Amino acid sequence: MWGAGIITSDELAELNRGLDAIAAEFESAPCPDGDAEDLHTWLEALLTEKVGPAGKKIHTARSRNDQVATLLKMYVIAAGEELAGHLRRLIVVGCQRAQDWADQVFPLHTHTQFAAPGSVGFWVLRYATAFDHIRRHVDFCVSEWRRHCPLGAGAVAGSSIPIDRRLQAEGLGFERPSPNALESTSARDECVELLALAAQVALHLQSLATDVILFSQTPLGWTLYPAPFGTGSSMMPNKQNPDAMELLRGHGAAVLSAHGQALTLLKGLPSGYNRDLQCIKPLVRQAAETLFALCGLAEAFLTQLEFDRERITASLAEGGIGATLRMEQKVLEGLPLREAHHAVVEEVRAGGAATLAGDVESAARYQTTGSASPAETRRVAAELLRALG
Repeated sequence: MWGAGIITSDELAELNRGLDAIAAEFESAPCPDGDAEDLHTWLEALLTEKVGPAGKKIHTARSRNDQVATLLKMYVIAAGEELAGHLRRLIVVGCQRAQDWADQVFPLHTHTQFAAPGSVGFWVLRYATAFDHIRRHVDFCVSEWRRHCPLGAGAVAGSSIPIDRRLQAEGLGFERPSPNALESTSARDECVELLALAAQVALHLQSLATDVILFSQTPLGWTLYPAPFGTGSSMMPNKQNPDAMELLRGHGAAVLSAHGQALTLLKGLPSGYNRDLQCIKPLVRQAAETLFALCGLAEAFLTQLEFDRERITASLAEGGIGATLRMEQKVLEGLPLREAHHAVVEEVRAGGAATLAGDVESAARYQTTGSASPAETRRVAAELLRALG
């Protein structure tokens, strides 16, 4: 507005002084009571009270529509940056534990059945790898969200007052003004994208929780479940319940549902601002806050989780988990794969599952990139840590 000649240099100085005073008084205070229609009109009235008629000019070439869109987009950018930070910390913890546990061989599962030998380190690296994948998407989205600033789009079509939207955009940390005022006030794509990324993270956190719950169940007893993250039963003296992991899984559902609710909210809305859009704000805020808490819980839990080597070693004899390695050894000796497969199936049917057990050396036999061998687990973990800088 200063560049458009709407306010003078002296008025600009007075407005900045008044805004600084309001920020000092209310920045950490609750939203004040009053008769104002909304926070924007409350701020304008208070500013006018402090600096005089110049305060009545601050809404020039603006609408609540573009102001809300801008503030919400700035919140999403900040939430994306915070999510990236949580993911980085989860990746670091996951990679460190992967290196700690790379030689701790245990049965991997498919269809919740013992399948093949791997290692505890390889298992936790699965989550570090997933979180790194999402982190890179988050970084990309944050850079995209910073590209266009909605402020100056007005209510729906811009303004006939020639304000310099580029100055506004750059002053708020954006690259440039948004190219279409109608899109700026109609769409909430960045909210949907943040919630989709949050849902992906929540899905992996829920899987992590379920894995630990399964590993901790009485027949396996693989984990040395950290006591601060569980409770005993109020009735049964023999129980320790994996409460933290069950809550991690349960609260993750709220993050998943926020994405679906946002899509349903936006479905079929006509172009232009509609008050329905107000309903997306609590979805974004609550989902972000819940997810950040869950990430912190998972990070703290993984630093304290340990495994019972004796119980895991006993499990290596179950389920014939060495069968695939036996089959591939026959292939290396010259037998066609399908014949080798049938031969090992017959061994299993003949009661040879016990002779097809895994052992602590099993995982070292894997040769392919990304495999469950201890050396490959350590290599990938180190590579992920290097990429984080």
